[in-house]
Amino acid sequence: QNNSNQEEVDLQEKLKQAQVEAEKKDQPEESNSNSGDRVAGSEVEKLKSDLEEMTNVAKRAMADMQNMKRRLDEEKYRIIFQANAKLITNLLPALDNLQRALEHIPNESQDWAKGITMSINQCENVFKESGLKEMETIGKEFNPDLHQALIQGPGEKDIILEELEKGYMIGETVIRHAKVKVGNGEKE
Repeated sequence: QNNSNQEEVDLQEKLKQAQVEAEKKDQPEESNSNSGDRVAGSEVEKLKSDLEEMTNVAKRAMADMQNMKRRLDEEKYRIIFQANAKLITNLLPALDNLQRALEHIPNESQDWAKGITMSINQCENVFKESGLKEMETIGKEFNPDLHQALIQGPGEKDIILEELEKGYMIGETVIRHAKVKVGNGEKE
């Protein structure tokens, strides 16, 4: 029995030693795995930070690109508007001359007058499609931003009495000021 007790004591001692060794082995592994988790955790945080930074850079780049596209579209519209306005301004005297010619056509040339009338209407339609509007002037108050006063005469002060040459606008932009006769406040 001594032998078996001794064996049992030896066995228990060996068991305790194995437990101690196992605990020692577990502790470094745990600390290693914790530091690994810390390393992995810090790497994940760095990757998250990098991803967030790249996302912000991409968002700024997209916003910059949209702003540049908007500015280019505005610049393109402005250039087209200026080119159209210049072309229309250069063509308006020809339209004025056609309208004057129509006013002085002899009676025997009425067929010829129909052709001029059709040409005038065609030009006016093209101009309207381009946004050109004729200014209303007679009876309106004189505005130096819209009108050019060539003469004054008896009539209500600063009221347009007669239109000498039509004025035109595209949108809110004056293409050609209306040339007008303005009342000077004297009675007729």
